[in-house]
Amino acid sequence: MIDLEHRQMHRSNGLIDDFVVRGSPSDYESFARQLRSAISSGEPEMLQTSSRIGIEITKDPNQPELFTSLQNQDDSYPTMIDWTQRSILRMRGSAEVLEAFCAFLLDLSQRGHGYSYISEYSNQLGYAECSPEWRLHVQLP
Repeated sequence: MIDLEHRQMHRSNGLIDDFVVRGSPSDYESFARQLRSAISSGEPEMLQTSSRIGIEITKDPNQPELFTSLQNQDDSYPTMIDWTQRSILRMRGSAEVLEAFCAFLLDLSQRGHGYSYISEYSNQLGYAECSPEWRLHVQLP
């Protein structure tokens, strides 16, 4: 099961979300299968992680680059407590974008021990600038 660590980083433009994702090659292959399921069904898919944060994958034909954002169910934050209890890492992209990310995850799973960044998923397709950075670690058993 994917392990997802949420960190908040202080930058010159304020407090930003940042993620460290850890998993075995088979965890990343499972993630890729969830992506394919979301692409083929057109329905959001929820990938459970070992943390309190799940990853919701949604095919959105109007999203030409990969976009991710940590939110709560309603995307509403009337209090600071609501903001600190966000538990859904939403991932959106067109079918082409999600397919490219799927291929990236499968390639990542074959590289062996090491890490990469989500923004490296494609040379042709972008990762939305306002999205948090993900550091993806492959850990061998």
